[in-house]
Amino acid sequence: MKELEFLAGQNLKRALQNRGIVLDDPGNPRCDYCGSNACYVSIFKGKQLLNPMGQTEEKLMERNPNCRLSCKTTVGYAMQEGDLKLKVNLSQW
Repeated sequence: MKELEFLAGQNLKRALQNRGIVLDDPGNPRCDYCGSNACYVSIFKGKQLLNPMGQTEEKLMERNPNCRLSCKTTVGYAMQEGDLKLKVNLSQW
């Protein structure tokens, strides 16, 4: 487990990668937006700190509402601050 700080308005996927988190999950399907198979993250705490899901993302995540596409997720929505707890590379757990 790592503790990281993010700036409000950052894209979650880029923020994780910029901080050395390796997003590589061959067990996941490819993301419809960015083509990566490591885009899916599971949010355990701090959902209110993220931008609302768009309609397409909501449909994709119907079966698991705790998951988000990191390439479509913005941290610190409406300049909120707080703790965010998430898992990356979900099929490897």
